[in-house]
Amino acid sequence: MEENKNTNQTNETKQAKPKQAKNNSDRDGFAEYKAEFKKIIWPSRPEIAKKTFTVIVTSLIVGVIIFCMDTAFSAGYSAIIGLLG
Repeated sequence: MEENKNTNQTNETKQAKPKQAKNNSDRDGFAEYKAEFKKIIWPSRPEIAKKTFTVIVTSLIVGVIIFCMDTAFSAGYSAIIGLLG
């Protein structure tokens, strides 16, 4: 009987400890996030403007290339259908 009481007491203390560890790990995790967030180097406004302009120009160039290819393939497809039909 005494052995069962001892094991019950140790089981209860084991169950109580993870709850405390979880709270500490949550706080530690938040502190880690905060520390990592401080390491971020944010770009300056001119750098953002330059990169935004580059993305817009690149997107327009790719769009024009795709449009030209689509037009050429459509014309070629129509020519082949016209010859066969």
